[in-house]
Amino acid sequence: MAKARNGVRHDAMVKSRAIALRNSGWTHREITKELGVSLSTAWLWVRGVQVSPELKSEIEKRRNVRRWDETERRILGQRLRPFQFKIKYGDEDLLNKIRLFYEENGRIPLKKEFNALRIYRERFGSWNSAIQKAGFETNPVLFARRYVARDGHVCDSFTERIIDDWLTENNIAHRRNVRYGLDKSNVDFLINDTIAVEFFGLAGVQIKYDRIIVKKRRLAKKLGWQLIEIYAEHMYPKNKLPLLLRSITKN
Repeated sequence: MAKARNGVRHDAMVKSRAIALRNSGWTHREITKELGVSLSTAWLWVRGVQVSPELKSEIEKRRNVRRWDETERRILGQRLRPFQFKIKYGDEDLLNKIRLFYEENGRIPLKKEFNALRIYRERFGSWNSAIQKAGFETNPVLFARRYVARDGHVCDSFTERIIDDWLTENNIAHRRNVRYGLDKSNVDFLINDTIAVEFFGLAGVQIKYDRIIVKKRRLAKKLGWQLIEIYAEHMYPKNKLPLLLRSITKN
């Protein structure tokens, strides 16, 4: 078996195949990709192979032609998208997108909800600066204070207020901070006394918080409640409440 410099042993047939490919005018990188060996291994195996001038000419032609596979095209597209966005929109266009969001949703957008955050930072220095230039006050930290929903419910976070307002808009009666039976833990929203809706915004961030999630699952099961769990990815950048709570709206 052929042994590479890094200690990995390859079948002798692999080395023979590499030499044959080199004789056919393949580059070291092409051989590496075809056989799944390292570049240094491919070079060591074929360093004694003499390539004819004609084959060298063909190799040079291929080197000057970039072949993109689908993955490379997608990655390149993601890298170029901010620059395409920058060319397409002026400063006022960017600010109008914020104003339009406010008109449609009745609130200031969170930076999580805008995929072009990088452009806003480049143009205005920061996301909050862009919000101010659009004529609004910046959003406070999501968990920094309490928020009052449209129905008067006091919510512990900005996201909980969004959920509360959505329930109100869809005429779904709900109560806030109802205890799980005799336990001291509270449910974020209780619907029809049987459906518990929880927003687990810090899931995966704090070990203690994750333990609370497990505890609430156990309590809901013990009480015979249906537990609907909502996470940050369900709210940002796109609100998926209609999908998560469709069983409630049908009733």
